[in-house]
Amino acid sequence: MLNLSARTFSKDRVPQVVAAVGLGAVLFVAAFLASAAVSRMGPSSISSATPRANVAPGGVSVTDRQIGTLQDRLRQQPSDQRTATQLGLAYLQRARETSDPSYLTRADGILHQALEQTPDDTDTLIGLGSLALARHQFQDGVDWGQRAIATNQYKSAGFAILGDAYTELGQYEDAVVTFQKMVDLRPDQTSYARVSYARELHGDLKGAITAMQAAVDAAPPGAEGTEWTRVQLANLYFNGGDLSAAEQIYQQSLAAYPGYVYATAGLAHVAAARGEYDRAAQLYTQVTQQVPLPEFVIRLAEVYRAAGRDSEALQQEKLVDLEAQLFVANGVDTDLEMAIFDADHGRADQAVARAQAEWAKRHSVHVADALAWALYKSGDCAQAQTYADQALRLGSRDALMLYHAGEVARCNGDASRAQDLLGQALTINPAFSVPYAPVARQDVGGLR
Repeated sequence: MLNLSARTFSKDRVPQVVAAVGLGAVLFVAAFLASAAVSRMGPSSISSATPRANVAPGGVSVTDRQIGTLQDRLRQQPSDQRTATQLGLAYLQRARETSDPSYLTRADGILHQALEQTPDDTDTLIGLGSLALARHQFQDGVDWGQRAIATNQYKSAGFAILGDAYTELGQYEDAVVTFQKMVDLRPDQTSYARVSYARELHGDLKGAITAMQAAVDAAPPGAEGTEWTRVQLANLYFNGGDLSAAEQIYQQSLAAYPGYVYATAGLAHVAAARGEYDRAAQLYTQVTQQVPLPEFVIRLAEVYRAAGRDSEALQQEKLVDLEAQLFVANGVDTDLEMAIFDADHGRADQAVARAQAEWAKRHSVHVADALAWALYKSGDCAQAQTYADQALRLGSRDALMLYHAGEVARCNGDASRAQDLLGQALTINPAFSVPYAPVARQDVGGLR
C-alpha cells in the first residue's frame, strides 16, 4: 500500500489516496463506528453494526427495537457504561433515520453519563464526536476526535470524526492527512466514502465516483449503511448531469432496501430535474411524511413553485422555519443551511447575518458560498466577490456554487467571467436546480 508521508497538500494528493486503497487492499466488512450526520462522507455510526434498519411504513425499526432492549438492560443495570454508550449510539442512528433532533438530546445525556463512568472509553468519545458533528459543532468534533485517537490510535472511527470536523471547518490539508491515516488503518466503506468526498471537493468527480463505488462494494447490499452510500453514489452521478445513471442506482437501492427514504428522495430529485413536477411532488410528499428533513421540504416547495402551486409552496416554506427552530432547540447550529434559505426567500439581511456568524467559526468553501450568495442578494456585489472566489478555491465542480459565483461576477460587470462560470454550471449539469437552472440559461443568453 502506498504511504503518503508528505505533509504538504497538493491537488494530486487526494487521487493518490484512492489509488493506494484500490490496489489489493483487504476490504473489512465488520461493524465499525463512524460519523456521517452532516455530509456524504459515509454511513452512520450504528448502521453498519445493524444488518438492516428498514421496516414497512408504520412498523418498528430494528433501531427502535435495539433502543428498547438497551433501555431495559440499563434499567436493570444503571451502572453499565457499555450499555449506556450503545444506547447513545443507537439514538444517533435513529436521529439519522428519522430526522428527529430530539434523539440528539437523548444521545447527549446518555453519552455524557457514560463518559462520567469511563472518561477514556473510545466508543463513548466517538459517540460524542458524532453528536458534535450532527449538531454542526465542528471544533468540538476536533476535540472529541483527538481524544478518541489518543485512547486508541488503531480505531479508524476516531480519524473519521477528526477528518470530518477538519473538512467542515475548511481545514482541508489536515482533513486529507487524517483520512490518509484512516484509510491506511482500515480501508473500508467509511474510509472509501471520505476519500470520495475529498476528491469531489477538489473537483475530481470521476475519481469521487470511483471511490464511492468502492465504498458501495465494500459491504453487503441491503444494510442501511450500504444503501446510504449507494445513494451518495447516485447523487454524484446526478451532480455530474447523468440523470439516467442516477435514477438507475436509486432504483437499485430501493430494490435492496424497499422503502428507503433517501433513495425515494433521489428519484424525486430526478423527476423534478426532468420537469415531471407532479411525480416529483408525489415522491417528495411521501418522503417528507416519513422523514421531514428540511432539505426535502425545501425541494418540495421548489417543485410546487415550478408547477405554479404557490400556496402549497408557501406552506412548505413556513414548515422549514418551524423545523429549523426544532433543530436549534435540540442544539443544532442551522446558520449555514438557513442562510441559503433566507437568501433565496427575500430575507437577505438575515441571510448575511447568519452566514457571517458561520464564517466567524469556520472557513469552508460551503460557508464562503453561502456568504457570497447572501451578500449578492443584499446588493453588496463587491464584497460578495471576495467570498465567491473563496468558495471556488479548491476547484470544486459544484454546479450551484458555480452558478452563484457566475451571478456575482455578472453583478460586478465581469461579463466574460460570468458567462464562463454560468456556462460551466450548465455544462456540468443542465438541470442542477429547479429554480435556478432556467435563470442560468437565460442569463448566459443575455451575456452573448
